[in-house]
Amino acid sequence: MTNITLKKVITFAKYLAIILLSIDMIVLAIPKLLQMQFRMSHYRAFVPLAELPKPELMMSFFGRSYAYNIFIGLTELAVGVLIVFKRTRLLGLLISLGVCLNVFIINFEFDMVYEVKRHITMTLVLTIALLFEYRKDLYKFFIELGGKLSGEAFSVKNTIWKKLRIGYVILFPVAYFIFSFVVISSFDYNLIGSYEIKNTEIENKTIEFKKGTLGSTPMLFFEKNNILVLSVNDSIHYGSYTIENEDLFMRFWSTTNHPIEYIDAQFKDYTFITGTLNDSIPIQMEIKRLPVEKDYLNGMYVD
Repeated sequence: MTNITLKKVITFAKYLAIILLSIDMIVLAIPKLLQMQFRMSHYRAFVPLAELPKPELMMSFFGRSYAYNIFIGLTELAVGVLIVFKRTRLLGLLISLGVCLNVFIINFEFDMVYEVKRHITMTLVLTIALLFEYRKDLYKFFIELGGKLSGEAFSVKNTIWKKLRIGYVILFPVAYFIFSFVVISSFDYNLIGSYEIKNTEIENKTIEFKKGTLGSTPMLFFEKNNILVLSVNDSIHYGSYTIENEDLFMRFWSTTNHPIEYIDAQFKDYTFITGTLNDSIPIQMEIKRLPVEKDYLNGMYVD
Protein backbone atom coordinates (compact mmCIF):
# COMPACT_ATOMS: atom_id res chain seq x y z
CA MET A 1 0.00 0.00 0.00
CA THR A 2 1.48 3.35 -1.06
CA ASN A 3 1.75 6.34 1.24
CA ILE A 4 -0.92 8.17 -0.76
CA THR A 5 -3.34 5.27 -0.48
CA LEU A 6 -2.64 4.90 3.23
CA LYS A 7 -3.23 8.61 3.73
CA LYS A 8 -6.58 8.37 1.94
CA VAL A 9 -7.60 5.40 4.10
CA ILE A 10 -6.66 7.24 7.29
CA THR A 11 -8.52 10.35 6.15
CA PHE A 12 -11.62 8.30 5.31
CA ALA A 13 -11.46 6.53 8.70
CA LYS A 14 -11.08 9.89 10.44
CA TYR A 15 -14.14 11.44 8.85
CA LEU A 16 -16.13 8.24 9.34
CA ALA A 17 -15.24 8.39 13.05
CA ILE A 18 -16.31 12.04 13.18
CA ILE A 19 -19.71 11.37 11.64
CA LEU A 20 -20.29 8.27 13.83
CA LEU A 21 -19.43 10.20 16.99
CA SER A 22 -21.61 13.12 15.90
CA ILE A 23 -24.60 10.86 15.18
CA ASP A 24 -24.14 9.04 18.49
CA MET A 25 -24.08 12.28 20.47
CA ILE A 26 -27.14 13.71 18.74
CA VAL A 27 -29.04 10.43 19.20
CA LEU A 28 -28.17 10.54 22.92
CA ALA A 29 -29.12 14.21 23.22
CA ILE A 30 -32.60 14.36 21.66
CA PRO A 31 -34.26 11.78 23.98
CA LYS A 32 -33.01 13.73 27.01
CA LEU A 33 -34.62 16.91 25.70
CA LEU A 34 -37.92 15.01 25.39
CA GLN A 35 -37.59 13.24 28.79
CA MET A 36 -37.36 9.86 27.09
CA GLN A 37 -34.07 8.50 28.42
CA PHE A 38 -34.16 8.38 32.23
CA ARG A 39 -37.59 6.77 32.50
CA MET A 40 -38.66 3.76 34.50
CA SER A 41 -41.85 1.72 34.71
CA HIS A 42 -44.49 3.22 37.00
CA TYR A 43 -44.79 0.12 39.14
CA ARG A 44 -41.01 0.02 39.73
CA ALA A 45 -41.25 3.48 41.29
CA PHE A 46 -43.11 1.89 44.23
CA VAL A 47 -40.41 -0.64 45.03
CA PRO A 48 -38.62 0.24 48.32
CA LEU A 49 -35.40 2.17 47.71
CA ALA A 50 -33.17 -0.54 49.16
CA GLU A 51 -34.69 -3.13 46.79
CA LEU A 52 -34.26 -1.17 43.57
CA PRO A 53 -31.58 -2.55 41.22
CA LYS A 54 -28.72 -0.13 40.62
CA PRO A 55 -29.68 0.71 37.01
CA GLU A 56 -33.23 1.69 37.98
CA LEU A 57 -31.97 3.57 41.02
CA MET A 58 -29.81 5.64 38.69
CA MET A 59 -32.63 6.23 36.20
CA SER A 60 -35.09 7.26 38.90
CA PHE A 61 -32.54 9.71 40.31
CA PHE A 62 -31.62 11.44 37.04
CA GLY A 63 -35.18 11.28 35.77
CA ARG A 64 -36.45 13.52 38.58
CA SER A 65 -34.72 16.61 37.17
CA TYR A 66 -35.79 17.81 33.73
CA ALA A 67 -33.37 20.75 34.00
CA TYR A 68 -30.49 18.28 34.38
CA ASN A 69 -31.70 16.37 31.33
CA ILE A 70 -31.86 19.63 29.35
CA PHE A 71 -28.31 20.54 30.42
CA ILE A 72 -26.80 17.17 29.50
CA GLY A 73 -28.86 16.92 26.32
CA LEU A 74 -27.78 20.35 25.06
CA THR A 75 -24.16 19.55 25.95
CA GLU A 76 -24.26 16.32 23.91
CA LEU A 77 -26.05 18.10 21.08
CA ALA A 78 -23.34 20.77 21.07
CA VAL A 79 -20.65 18.07 20.83
CA GLY A 80 -22.47 16.48 17.89
CA VAL A 81 -22.44 19.81 16.06
CA LEU A 82 -19.01 21.18 17.08
CA ILE A 83 -16.97 18.15 15.98
CA VAL A 84 -18.34 18.34 12.42
CA PHE A 85 -16.44 21.58 11.74
CA LYS A 86 -12.65 21.77 11.77
CA ARG A 87 -12.65 25.18 13.45
CA THR A 88 -14.57 23.89 16.50
CA ARG A 89 -13.67 20.19 16.43
CA LEU A 90 -11.08 20.27 19.20
CA LEU A 91 -13.46 22.11 21.53
CA GLY A 92 -16.17 19.54 20.81
CA LEU A 93 -13.81 16.61 21.40
CA LEU A 94 -12.62 18.00 24.75
CA ILE A 95 -16.22 18.39 25.91
CA SER A 96 -16.97 14.91 24.59
CA LEU A 97 -14.07 13.46 26.60
CA GLY A 98 -15.46 14.91 29.82
CA VAL A 99 -19.00 13.76 29.05
CA CYS A 100 -17.94 10.24 28.02
CA LEU A 101 -15.70 9.69 31.05
CA ASN A 102 -18.52 10.82 33.33
CA VAL A 103 -21.06 8.54 31.62
CA PHE A 104 -18.61 5.64 31.64
CA ILE A 105 -18.02 5.89 35.41
CA ILE A 106 -21.75 6.22 36.12
CA ASN A 107 -22.63 3.24 33.93
CA PHE A 108 -19.82 1.12 35.39
CA GLU A 109 -20.75 1.87 39.00
CA PHE A 110 -24.47 1.34 38.40
CA ASP A 111 -24.06 -2.01 36.62
CA MET A 112 -25.18 -0.77 33.19
CA VAL A 113 -23.18 -3.50 31.44
CA TYR A 114 -24.54 -2.86 27.94
CA GLU A 115 -23.92 0.88 28.21
CA VAL A 116 -20.40 0.31 29.57
CA LYS A 117 -19.51 -1.80 26.54
CA ARG A 118 -21.11 0.72 24.24
CA HIS A 119 -19.18 3.69 25.60
CA ILE A 120 -15.93 1.72 25.69
CA THR A 121 -16.21 0.36 22.16
CA MET A 122 -17.63 3.40 20.43
CA THR A 123 -18.17 6.81 21.98
CA LEU A 124 -15.20 7.05 24.33
CA VAL A 125 -12.76 5.27 22.00
CA LEU A 126 -13.80 7.43 19.03
CA THR A 127 -13.30 10.56 21.11
CA ILE A 128 -9.81 9.51 22.26
CA ALA A 129 -8.84 8.37 18.76
CA LEU A 130 -9.85 11.71 17.25
CA LEU A 131 -8.08 13.62 20.02
CA PHE A 132 -4.86 11.74 19.22
CA GLU A 133 -4.36 13.98 16.17
CA TYR A 134 -4.19 17.01 18.51
CA ARG A 135 -1.78 15.49 21.02
CA LYS A 136 1.18 17.75 20.11
CA ASP A 137 -1.00 20.86 19.98
CA LEU A 138 -2.57 20.04 23.33
CA TYR A 139 0.83 19.43 24.91
CA LYS A 140 2.16 22.68 23.51
CA PHE A 141 -0.88 24.72 24.56
CA PHE A 142 -1.42 23.31 28.03
CA ILE A 143 2.19 22.50 29.02
CA GLU A 144 4.69 24.57 27.00
CA LEU A 145 2.57 27.72 26.61
CA GLY A 146 0.73 27.28 29.92
CA GLY A 147 -2.65 27.88 28.24
CA LYS A 148 -1.55 31.05 26.42
CA LEU A 149 -3.33 31.66 23.11
CA SER A 150 -1.14 31.58 20.01
CA GLY A 151 -1.55 30.74 16.35
CA GLU A 152 -3.65 31.67 13.35
CA ALA A 153 -7.32 30.97 12.67
CA PHE A 154 -8.29 28.19 10.29
CA SER A 155 -9.19 29.25 6.79
CA VAL A 156 -12.48 27.77 5.61
CA LYS A 157 -13.07 27.21 1.93
CA ASN A 158 -16.56 27.59 0.53
CA THR A 159 -16.93 24.06 -0.84
CA ILE A 160 -19.71 21.54 -1.26
CA TRP A 161 -18.43 19.79 1.86
CA LYS A 162 -18.98 22.90 3.93
CA LYS A 163 -22.57 23.10 2.68
CA LEU A 164 -23.15 19.41 3.39
CA ARG A 165 -21.86 19.82 6.95
CA ILE A 166 -24.15 22.76 7.58
CA GLY A 167 -27.08 20.82 6.12
CA TYR A 168 -26.27 17.81 8.30
CA VAL A 169 -26.06 19.69 11.61
CA ILE A 170 -29.41 21.33 10.87
CA LEU A 171 -31.39 18.54 9.22
CA PHE A 172 -30.30 15.48 11.22
CA PRO A 173 -31.05 16.86 14.71
CA VAL A 174 -34.39 18.23 13.51
CA ALA A 175 -35.30 14.94 11.80
CA TYR A 176 -34.35 12.88 14.86
CA PHE A 177 -36.29 15.26 17.11
CA ILE A 178 -39.39 14.78 14.94
CA PHE A 179 -38.89 10.99 14.97
CA SER A 180 -38.57 10.93 18.76
CA PHE A 181 -41.63 13.16 19.16
CA VAL A 182 -43.66 10.82 16.94
CA VAL A 183 -42.61 7.89 19.17
CA ILE A 184 -43.82 9.78 22.24
CA SER A 185 -47.08 10.70 20.52
CA SER A 186 -47.84 7.05 19.77
CA PHE A 187 -48.45 6.37 23.49
CA ASP A 188 -51.54 7.47 25.39
CA TYR A 189 -49.99 9.11 28.43
CA ASN A 190 -53.43 9.94 29.79
CA LEU A 191 -53.81 6.17 30.22
CA ILE A 192 -50.25 5.10 31.03
CA GLY A 193 -49.59 5.52 34.73
CA SER A 194 -50.24 4.43 38.30
CA TYR A 195 -53.79 3.94 39.60
CA GLU A 196 -55.28 3.19 42.98
CA ILE A 197 -58.10 0.61 42.94
CA LYS A 198 -60.99 2.25 44.78
CA ASN A 199 -63.84 -0.25 44.40
CA THR A 200 -64.31 -3.67 42.78
CA GLU A 201 -67.54 -5.58 42.26
CA ILE A 202 -67.67 -9.14 40.87
CA GLU A 203 -71.13 -10.59 40.21
CA ASN A 204 -72.57 -7.52 41.98
CA LYS A 205 -70.66 -8.38 45.16
CA THR A 206 -68.08 -6.02 46.57
CA ILE A 207 -64.57 -7.48 46.64
CA GLU A 208 -62.20 -5.95 49.17
CA PHE A 209 -58.69 -6.12 47.77
CA LYS A 210 -55.91 -5.68 50.31
CA LYS A 211 -52.73 -3.78 49.55
CA GLY A 212 -50.31 -5.59 47.30
CA THR A 213 -46.56 -5.86 47.12
CA LEU A 214 -46.27 -2.31 45.75
CA GLY A 215 -47.69 0.84 47.28
CA SER A 216 -49.84 1.34 50.38
CA THR A 217 -53.16 0.50 48.65
CA PRO A 218 -54.36 -1.93 45.93
CA MET A 219 -52.77 -0.69 42.70
CA LEU A 220 -53.12 -1.11 38.95
CA PHE A 221 -50.36 0.01 36.57
CA PHE A 222 -50.68 0.61 32.82
CA GLU A 223 -47.18 0.74 31.33
CA LYS A 224 -45.80 1.47 27.88
CA ASN A 225 -45.64 -1.38 25.39
CA ASN A 226 -48.98 -2.71 26.70
CA ILE A 227 -47.60 -4.06 29.98
CA LEU A 228 -50.06 -4.41 32.85
CA VAL A 229 -49.28 -4.88 36.56
CA LEU A 230 -51.78 -5.59 39.34
CA SER A 231 -50.63 -5.23 42.95
CA VAL A 232 -53.21 -6.66 45.41
CA ASN A 233 -53.44 -9.03 48.37
CA ASP A 234 -49.71 -8.97 49.22
CA SER A 235 -48.92 -10.14 45.67
CA ILE A 236 -48.00 -8.73 42.28
CA HIS A 237 -49.44 -10.01 38.99
CA TYR A 238 -48.18 -9.22 35.50
CA GLY A 239 -50.11 -9.13 32.26
CA SER A 240 -50.81 -7.19 29.08
CA TYR A 241 -53.54 -4.93 27.77
CA THR A 242 -54.92 -3.55 24.53
CA ILE A 243 -57.18 -0.55 24.22
CA GLU A 244 -59.05 0.98 21.30
CA ASN A 245 -61.22 3.98 22.05
CA GLU A 246 -63.01 2.76 25.21
CA ASP A 247 -62.63 -0.98 24.52
CA LEU A 248 -60.15 -2.41 27.03
CA PHE A 249 -58.90 -5.99 27.15
CA MET A 250 -56.63 -7.10 30.00
CA ARG A 251 -54.97 -10.51 30.25
CA PHE A 252 -52.92 -11.69 33.23
CA TRP A 253 -50.05 -14.14 32.76
CA SER A 254 -50.32 -15.58 36.27
CA THR A 255 -53.53 -15.98 38.28
CA THR A 256 -52.03 -17.19 41.54
CA ASN A 257 -53.93 -15.84 44.58
CA HIS A 258 -56.55 -13.99 42.54
CA PRO A 259 -59.34 -15.13 40.23
CA ILE A 260 -58.66 -12.81 37.30
CA GLU A 261 -57.43 -14.37 34.06
CA TYR A 262 -58.68 -11.74 31.64
CA ILE A 263 -61.14 -8.84 31.54
CA ASP A 264 -63.04 -7.63 28.48
CA ALA A 265 -64.55 -4.27 29.33
CA GLN A 266 -65.37 -0.66 28.57
CA PHE A 267 -63.04 1.92 30.12
CA LYS A 268 -64.72 5.28 30.65
CA ASP A 269 -62.95 8.50 31.67
CA TYR A 270 -59.87 6.49 32.68
CA THR A 271 -61.82 5.69 35.85
CA PHE A 272 -64.56 3.09 35.37
CA ILE A 273 -63.90 -0.44 34.03
CA THR A 274 -67.15 -2.26 33.27
CA GLY A 275 -67.33 -5.63 31.52
CA THR A 276 -66.85 -9.36 32.00
CA LEU A 277 -64.26 -11.38 33.88
CA ASN A 278 -63.01 -14.68 32.46
CA ASP A 279 -65.57 -14.46 29.59
CA SER A 280 -68.83 -14.54 31.58
CA ILE A 281 -68.61 -13.03 35.08
CA PRO A 282 -69.76 -9.39 35.44
CA ILE A 283 -67.12 -7.08 36.89
CA GLN A 284 -66.91 -3.39 37.71
CA MET A 285 -63.81 -1.57 38.89
CA GLU A 286 -63.30 2.01 39.88
CA ILE A 287 -59.71 3.22 39.72
CA LYS A 288 -58.17 6.62 40.36
CA ARG A 289 -55.02 7.96 38.78
CA LEU A 290 -52.50 8.98 41.42
CA PRO A 291 -51.69 12.70 41.60
CA VAL A 292 -48.20 13.87 40.72
CA GLU A 293 -47.41 14.32 44.42
CA LYS A 294 -47.65 10.54 44.88
CA ASP A 295 -46.12 9.52 41.52
CA TYR A 296 -44.11 12.12 39.59
CA LEU A 297 -44.12 9.82 36.53
CA ASN A 298 -47.86 10.43 36.15
CA GLY A 299 -47.10 14.05 35.33
CA MET A 300 -44.77 13.42 32.41
CA TYR A 301 -46.21 14.32 28.97
CA VAL A 302 -49.67 14.96 30.46
CA ASP A 303 -51.11 18.48 30.22
